[in-house]
Amino acid sequence: MWRNLVLVIFVSLLLPASAWSFGGDGCGAGECKDCHSLTKEEAFKLLPPGADRVDSVEFSDVGGLWEIKGEARGRMFTVFIDFSKQYLVSGRVVRISDGTEISRKINMDEIRSEGALLLGREDAPVKAYVFTDAKCDHCRMLHQELKKVVAQQPKIAFYIKVMAMLSDTKLATDIVCSGSAEVLELAMADQAVPEQDCTTNAVEETLEFAQKWQIRSTPTMVLPDGHVLMGARPAEELIKELSVFLPKE
Repeated sequence: MWRNLVLVIFVSLLLPASAWSFGGDGCGAGECKDCHSLTKEEAFKLLPPGADRVDSVEFSDVGGLWEIKGEARGRMFTVFIDFSKQYLVSGRVVRISDGTEISRKINMDEIRSEGALLLGREDAPVKAYVFTDAKCDHCRMLHQELKKVVAQQPKIAFYIKVMAMLSDTKLATDIVCSGSAEVLELAMADQAVPEQDCTTNAVEETLEFAQKWQIRSTPTMVLPDGHVLMGARPAEELIKELSVFLPKE
């Protein structure tokens, strides 16, 4: 069960972290942000070789850390530097209260709706992107919950981005080329999908996007603000999570 705490899971991204405690010169608890500063230029110099650029430096929701976003070898990354500027840590930071991965925020301007299948109403004011695979059991579980969401809350809809991770590219392409929620439903039910006669690079482009933004598993949902939810979740939880993006009435 998610609790109202913050869980920091450190995994390797640019380098393995050599220490998990912050330096003595740092604030630690993050109560003295006004005393500390870090520019993008300074952050870049603190990164290991391989980083191409730093796009932003912000205070992390986790006290005592800066959140550094940038690009390395064609892939976007997020790492953290402590206030003492002695330690760099990399990996996922998950807010336990709702499971949102706050260490990753995708640029929504880079997600293309072309090639995505719409689940829900086209005029829904809140839309999230779901990266899914028809051969993924958890994706199939989530798909059933997504249908409940759009039935219960018509102001929420989903753009389904079909990936070929467990599926073969032909199946994924047939689903995308159909442009049909009914064909997606057949695939999610492990039934035969009608072959389509079309040419599209949508499946390959989706995979390239996933690689750039470190989307390594399905299902992965990108919220309207760019934050990421991973795995299957019940409809009521998704409605609660997405309702915060509904326009004020």
